[in-house]
Amino acid sequence: MRTLNFILLASACILALAGCRKEMPQMQNPRTDENIYDWSQLFESFWNGMNYNYVFWDIDPTDWDAVYDEYQPKFEELGKFGFMDEEVNNTAADMFYELTKDLVDGHLSITIKIPETDTSYMYSPNEERVSVRPGYTDRSLMINSVIIMLNRLSNAGRFDVKDNGSSRNSLLMRLNDERSCVMASGILDQDIAYMFMSSFKISMHYGIENDPLDAVVRAYHSYLDSWPDLKGVIIDLRGNSGGALSDLPLLMGRLVPEKMLFCYLRDKNGIGRYDYTPWVPEYAEPYGKTRDLDVPVAVLVDMNSVSMAEFTPLLVKELPKGCVIGEQTWGGIGTLVSENSAFDQYLGGYFENSRVTAYTTKNVAMDVHGVIHEGKGIEPDIHVATDTDGMAAGNDPQLERAIEFIRNGK
Repeated sequence: MRTLNFILLASACILALAGCRKEMPQMQNPRTDENIYDWSQLFESFWNGMNYNYVFWDIDPTDWDAVYDEYQPKFEELGKFGFMDEEVNNTAADMFYELTKDLVDGHLSITIKIPETDTSYMYSPNEERVSVRPGYTDRSLMINSVIIMLNRLSNAGRFDVKDNGSSRNSLLMRLNDERSCVMASGILDQDIAYMFMSSFKISMHYGIENDPLDAVVRAYHSYLDSWPDLKGVIIDLRGNSGGALSDLPLLMGRLVPEKMLFCYLRDKNGIGRYDYTPWVPEYAEPYGKTRDLDVPVAVLVDMNSVSMAEFTPLLVKELPKGCVIGEQTWGGIGTLVSENSAFDQYLGGYFENSRVTAYTTKNVAMDVHGVIHEGKGIEPDIHVATDTDGMAAGNDPQLERAIEFIRNGK
């Protein structure tokens, strides 16, 4: 654990030590730190865990050493009370919120467990920031609005699905469960293939007999493979919470004309705060193609589109006829390690011990133009605000703008 500067040291020595902190990290696996009996120890464990797990220190505006200098004495004072005082716990939890609120990782969520008072505290800094953007629409409302809109369009004869029950039935799957996946595919206005998905879980369902989501994806593939005189493709990722990277070939493989660079990724390669690998290029390649589709591809996004729902727009932006339409996305573009992964294997990302869980990405993504969108989100090529009232009436401005782009190429 990091120790306090001795009070008797001269101020110049204190400054020198502070300047060396990031150069001399102490190796301690924060995933096995079980002996945490008070808030002072909890803060030390979390600070150290973030110090050499977090992958954004070179772009994050937070001065992590200054955070230690400001908050360590405060937590040391609260450490005298253990975890049994509810008022003390609430004070400490508020301080955790303050010291993490500006961290840029869009995936970051922090859970603090206090079983002594049967209490847990959870923080998601970017969720707080996104939720106060002008015009923000709740994810559940967004997904339900898309479903209502598709049913309106279906009733009006503008949205057709195959007679295999694939799309219409899946629209009604566990809509109140935010962790479930809702998908729909069909043909819009007779000549535009459409695919909606609330999360990237294609590979979990693909190839499973009698799985309604497998049927949705296979119907989407059939439109791309054989629908006559197909004029374009719309991929609807509004409200999409991300998911499996392995879904990308199944969603985009038939639309990629050739092997294409679409982003770069960088991981950690040491326990030092700034120990990073070189930027590694990431490519998308054709997959499962039966014909060449030289048609416009539009992807719809909103403020809730995150993770894989941001990797996909990065790819669509590089397609010859690709366009991103809607709102600025969430701002969490990276991959995650599982709870069971080895600390010394990744040197970054998720960590957990008896008191704190930090759900954080293991790498940084950069687009092909050298821009890192973490904590900010991807700006659409064509900005159209969400209108859930209009969608409920079957008039979706974002979807209609995507149709216009496909018809006119702009």
